[in-house]
Amino acid sequence: MRATYKNGEREHVMSEQKHSTQLRLFLGVALAVLTGFAIPAFGQDASAPATPPAPNTQSSAQNPAQSNAQQQQATPPARLSPEDSVAPRTNVDTLAEIKKSGKLRVGVSMIIPWAMHDKDGNLIGFEIDVAKKMARDLGVEVEFYPDEFHYSIPDLLDNRFDLIVSGFSMSTNRAMQVNFSAPYNYTDLSLAANRKLAGGFKELSEFDKSTVTIGVLDTSTAVDIASNAFPNAQLKTYAEDSDLFNDLLEDKIYAAVADSPRPRIVAKLFPEKVDVPSSKVLATFPAAFAVRRGDMDFINYLNSWIEARTVNKWLERRQNYWFASMDWADRL
Repeated sequence: MRATYKNGEREHVMSEQKHSTQLRLFLGVALAVLTGFAIPAFGQDASAPATPPAPNTQSSAQNPAQSNAQQQQATPPARLSPEDSVAPRTNVDTLAEIKKSGKLRVGVSMIIPWAMHDKDGNLIGFEIDVAKKMARDLGVEVEFYPDEFHYSIPDLLDNRFDLIVSGFSMSTNRAMQVNFSAPYNYTDLSLAANRKLAGGFKELSEFDKSTVTIGVLDTSTAVDIASNAFPNAQLKTYAEDSDLFNDLLEDKIYAAVADSPRPRIVAKLFPEKVDVPSSKVLATFPAAFAVRRGDMDFINYLNSWIEARTVNKWLERRQNYWFASMDWADRL
């Protein structure tokens, strides 16, 4: 089983260089100061998704279709809302098509440690392991389509890939656009605080003030959870994690809400700048695979796969490696 990379994935390696200087600095500090710890590159891949190239094409040249897609999608789509129309049901038997083509096409978002590039430009991460294992179990190859988080559902509906494997939280708004599998992972949302601005805060309730600004990634789940936890605080949304954590380190916001283990890692790397004032998590949300609406045979396969890989502890072992340890840091 061979993994290939689509949507100009090798070009994504180059575009990701705008984050690489900061990433390498963070990693250098981590490895030099903290044994076994490294800070994530908190950015998602900044390149807008492009029309998929022809099979097995890995050229770094930008084609006109890709250029047009990038121009048209310069502004991310708005968050899903209850007012959005329901996506049409598919009439495609995706599981049969995957077996027929010999390829599992997977949409992923570049967020460490879920999906990232190693020092050689190869994709690694929890979601990458999950997709590769699923493809092996299907007896097919896997093709990765790196995509910005905001474009994952539109590109899935446009049949640019077969499923989304990106730690997708299950929400009612998203459920009108896609069908979710059973959960295959659970993610904690927690808070990292700026010591200078919120150094005296010991309880999460102390951040719930109109004078406090809290940063959060601009996704429906994160914004909803932060809004419920801190209804009186000022929320500032960010398109990319890198900007969120930069502002936290530069004393521009009191705190940042993010998926674990990132707040804990930032606090360990920059103890003079960042603290985790409470061990309490804001919420724990389930992550599921997402497929086009109406494809219940594929959902049935995915649920069976999740159950099998839960029973034999494969998912638990990969979760422990990527989220409970930093053993993967030297691969970056």
